[in-house]
Amino acid sequence: MSDASERLKQARLKSGYDSAKGAAEAMGVSVPTYIQHENGTRGYPATKAERYARFFRVKPEWLLYGKASADRIVELGPRLFVVGKVAAGVFSEQWRWDESKWEAFTGRSDVKAPLKDRFGLEVSGDSMNLVYPEGTILECVWYFGDEVIPNGKRVIVQRTRDDGTLEATVKELVRDEDGIEWLVPRSSNPVHQAFRGDLPEPGIKRVEIIARVVASTRLE
Repeated sequence: MSDASERLKQARLKSGYDSAKGAAEAMGVSVPTYIQHENGTRGYPATKAERYARFFRVKPEWLLYGKASADRIVELGPRLFVVGKVAAGVFSEQWRWDESKWEAFTGRSDVKAPLKDRFGLEVSGDSMNLVYPEGTILECVWYFGDEVIPNGKRVIVQRTRDDGTLEATVKELVRDEDGIEWLVPRSSNPVHQAFRGDLPEPGIKRVEIIARVVASTRLE
């Protein structure tokens, strides 16, 4: 293991991620590649160091060369609010809390989106527990359909019942070879199955992606 890979591991552990796989998934990078970078099988370039440093909140020059303290974190992000709880596994009704119950948290400093479009959601349930254990805080950005969401990104999905009731869940967006979009769970529980957003179930008027997940925080 090289010094750079050892520092990468230290940064990951300091950030509260017990496994390299979990950190890579939360970061949205290739798990095999990240593991190779951390175990020293492959070196990582400056561009990767910058991404890892932003996520783990250390300086990229410390990761690469050990020239700065690991405790010297990058600039903290803005004050945002957890506005509700999103069920992972089933659609939950009344997922958005009354404003009096909102809880403040610190968002990522590198997310380029207007503050008014950024918010947090707390995860409940187990349909995404391989990525987001129950209690994880998801940092989200409202989605208005103005850009194509990359394949493999996690999204907040809302459906509207015929009676107007709104329900929401979190899933991973996966496009198959025919271009069909599937909303996929990432769970250790086989009861959770993928579904198509363009084929609403009986009693459901509309299914739509309302937000993109841009970061996550695992509570101690």
